[in-house]
Amino acid sequence: MSARKIPRYFFSGFLALALVLTLVTATCLFFPSSVALAENERELLQEIEEYLQNFYLYAPGEEAFPLRSMEDLYRALRDPYSYYLREEQFRAFEESLNRTLYGVGIYLEIKDSFISVVSTVRESPAYRAGIKSGDVIMAVDGRSVTGASLEEVVALIRGEEGTAVVLTIRRQENISDFDLVRAKLKLPSVDYTWEEDGLACVRIYNFGAESAREMALVMEELAAAGLRGLIFDLRANQGGYFNEAVEMASLFSGGVMLQVKERDSSWQEIKADGEKVYSYPAVVLINRGTASAAEIFSAALKDNRIALLVGEVSYGKGTMQTIFEMKQGGYLKLTTAEFVSPWGNIIEGAGVEPHFLVPAEEEQLSWALQLLEYMLKQGRGEGTFLEAGLRQMHGQQGKSLSPLEIDGETYFPLRATLFLTGRVIQSGTGPGMYSFFWENRLYLLDIQKKAITWRDKGKERPVCEKVVLREGSTYVPRSFLEEELGLNNPAP
Repeated sequence: MSARKIPRYFFSGFLALALVLTLVTATCLFFPSSVALAENERELLQEIEEYLQNFYLYAPGEEAFPLRSMEDLYRALRDPYSYYLREEQFRAFEESLNRTLYGVGIYLEIKDSFISVVSTVRESPAYRAGIKSGDVIMAVDGRSVTGASLEEVVALIRGEEGTAVVLTIRRQENISDFDLVRAKLKLPSVDYTWEEDGLACVRIYNFGAESAREMALVMEELAAAGLRGLIFDLRANQGGYFNEAVEMASLFSGGVMLQVKERDSSWQEIKADGEKVYSYPAVVLINRGTASAAEIFSAALKDNRIALLVGEVSYGKGTMQTIFEMKQGGYLKLTTAEFVSPWGNIIEGAGVEPHFLVPAEEEQLSWALQLLEYMLKQGRGEGTFLEAGLRQMHGQQGKSLSPLEIDGETYFPLRATLFLTGRVIQSGTGPGMYSFFWENRLYLLDIQKKAITWRDKGKERPVCEKVVLREGSTYVPRSFLEEELGLNNPAP
């Protein structure tokens, strides 16, 4: 059959954005009943059958066909990211993915019992009218909002595109009316804040259309302003378009971005398009809400040794979806491929594991800033971030955690290094046996053999033969930490 499809892969089947003013959310995560379908339901179901038989990653058995109702389709689908969308549901989904809102373009908060403006969306009606951060909204269309809840004020301000609203605003001692016309707005996918001198935190909200271009523009601004190091904040980023994630990652990394496999095909490497453009010490923040396209970006920078990752293990969505336009109306969102990291690490159900496990959200940014400072010092020949971290632990614990120099190679204390990354080493099944996990792999330490092996899918192989014992501590060479665990300083 000839497939008509929207020319982008989607990664997120549960994308829903929540902002102060009228953001369109994905309200399409259900199957409409047979009653809600048009009279051509039989033709539509036959068309859907063909797509399932030809493209669905999880090929249904013959017993699933023929489809007699949309309830049959629900039973035939084996994943939560595949479903049928009516026209209006698809438009809402697309607008949500592209961060579209309807309103005047202001972010609000309650401060000292007043509704205050946090910021305005660039080129929005509020921005063009001159509304500024710190302004206090006193009334909407002449109705006082003093003492009102944030939700009540938002409901008064939001409205249909092209309609008018008057905001009465207090700025210091002055009170003024602002006549605004509500508009359809697109929020940026990427923005940034300066955290310290030359260190910027770039927030990536999702991977919508033009997100890679937005990132390139942001990087131009940062580079011109004296950027020294980057933090990419992908926490709660639920994904987006496949091509945007690859294009954005390609700004910072060359090589393989991910590996993809469709049904009945072999794994294929997806490589960066050209050489990387920007080279800065970098840290990526991720958490359990980091999913799909955001996991691709994170894994690409991790496996290609571009950035260190800090936070929690990500969501674990390792499948791609394609949107097919139905001849009989509506759209079929169908899982058509799976992907793994550049190194082949499984993401579906496992997630991307950060180098440094820091579960407390309030501590993650400070960790990232500290790591950036360590990496910048290493660039000036002042030691590695591991050595700096161990020195800090030494000061806190009052015992020596210094690396050893043996035959021209540096050895690090294994237990302390794992502790520094948020991990532990545990007693194994016999005397002198210990174990720890890294990247979903089980590593086994044999004190008697002075060796470490790792076990995956029933297979075992040596990865380190140079374990050294000193005063009751186990030391491993820098090469093991860098080459096997990826704990190297990302080199610009």
